[in-house]
Amino acid sequence: MIQIIFGGFMVTSLLYALVKGEGAACVSAMLAGADDAVASALSMAGGFAFFCGLINILKKAGAIRFLSRLLSPGLQRLMGPSLPDTALDYVTMNLTANMLGLGNAATPMGMKAAQAMAQGETATNALCLFLVINASSVQLLPSTVISLRAAAGSASPGAIVLPTLAATLVSTLAGILSCKLWEGKS
Repeated sequence: MIQIIFGGFMVTSLLYALVKGEGAACVSAMLAGADDAVASALSMAGGFAFFCGLINILKKAGAIRFLSRLLSPGLQRLMGPSLPDTALDYVTMNLTANMLGLGNAATPMGMKAAQAMAQGETATNALCLFLVINASSVQLLPSTVISLRAAAGSASPGAIVLPTLAATLVSTLAGILSCKLWEGKS
């Protein structure tokens, strides 16, 4: 659906530029934008490679398993009795992977957790809470933002770590509180 919306924006913009007699300027701007996108992707590649390597080291060192064991009892208690045992491992691994900036590794586990928690067409309280926690995602290592800042020439790309941690902690706590308040009314 999003492709259709953005495609519509592009076609509408191009048609408008052609009607106004600015077709050459529009094409020039599109090519410059494509060039900037490629340059940005190439400049970020080093940062992504570094963080992917760091995450693999953490993974092999057992950091994900350690965080999973640390989070598991609290998640079981937080999500309550409607959380199936089969889903707890997936939930824990998903949230742990997200905390360490492993979004791609977290997605399959999150989908399996959601499937294990869903009851037919109905979302359980545990599933809703999981989706809120997953969306707010406490970030211990915001590798994507650090890479973007480094690619943009920031003098201190890692300065975002503490503010990001604080903001994601607050958003996660607000989401949990909202879910628990809503859960009590249903």
